[in-house]
Amino acid sequence: MTFLLLLLLGCSLLASARGTCNVCNAVNSLTCYSQNQTQACDANSLPTGAPYSCPSGYVCVSGDSGVICVPEESAASSLADCQECNKCDTSNTFACTGTSSFALCLGTDTAQDSVGTCADGYVCNVNATEICGLPANGIMPTCSYADDADSSNSSSGATTTPSTSSPAAYCAAVMSAGRYPVGNDAYTTCRQYILCSLVSGSWKGQTYTCPGSLYFSSTANLCVAAMPSTCSTSVSSTTSTTAAPTTSNPAAYCAAMKSEGYYPVGTDPSTTCRQYINCFLLSGAWRGQMYTCPGSLYYNSASRICASGLPATCSATVSSLTLNGVVLE
Repeated sequence: MTFLLLLLLGCSLLASARGTCNVCNAVNSLTCYSQNQTQACDANSLPTGAPYSCPSGYVCVSGDSGVICVPEESAASSLADCQECNKCDTSNTFACTGTSSFALCLGTDTAQDSVGTCADGYVCNVNATEICGLPANGIMPTCSYADDADSSNSSSGATTTPSTSSPAAYCAAVMSAGRYPVGNDAYTTCRQYILCSLVSGSWKGQTYTCPGSLYFSSTANLCVAAMPSTCSTSVSSTTSTTAAPTTSNPAAYCAAMKSEGYYPVGTDPSTTCRQYINCFLLSGAWRGQMYTCPGSLYYNSASRICASGLPATCSATVSSLTLNGVVLE
């Protein structure tokens, strides 16, 4: 209680500058853990311990007076921290979607259907030049760890599910170890499941088919003899009967994009970062053509042109990256 009272006393002294989540304020050694929670910092200026909630109707703000809680309806509330999650950076290259995940913006101000993961131990920061950085080096996650928890708790009830055509991309989107059903075709995909696992900080996926005439039951989480109620004999699944789209198959890649334009190929600075795919619709069918930037130029997914600067996505701090279910190389 005393802790919260001290926070409220500083409301009238609020500064105009706004920081991001998890950044410790030297004035009172506190940080904003979420939009309405605070957290204490240790001697190394790193957040630690359990978060404290602001009073109902208050938001957390960090400024020259320290970390304080202010009334949500006040003018100062517009300066509240932890508001930059899922928002594209100033170059419209990426948006942090979790403490260690991000999405491409492709030159727009909206995060696209994309899933990127930071390398093990790294966190996503919207102001980081390499997207992901180390907390030990002062790079703190833009998103709140509270958002990660909310996302994990609600993932099983989400109304939109990622494509199962690419097991690795599916698992990177689900971000949870376990077995998951592939589709609802009684003759094909109902007999399959994807096994997701986290290996060295990177999500991996593998599609398996139940032996004999067994079906995969998501309820029992194993192969069973009885056909699950989710399976249908009148629906033909398209998620696994065709080859998964990859960047090595530009036509399949563009069929997954379903949009004309130029798209990145991968994250390897020496090879795929120099390439891009031009997608176009021809006679009702999606076509694609792979190109390589001239000389020592790299393809920039935000400006959609070849440029001399190494894109933020081309970094060892990035573990994996998918776009519309296609795994970028």
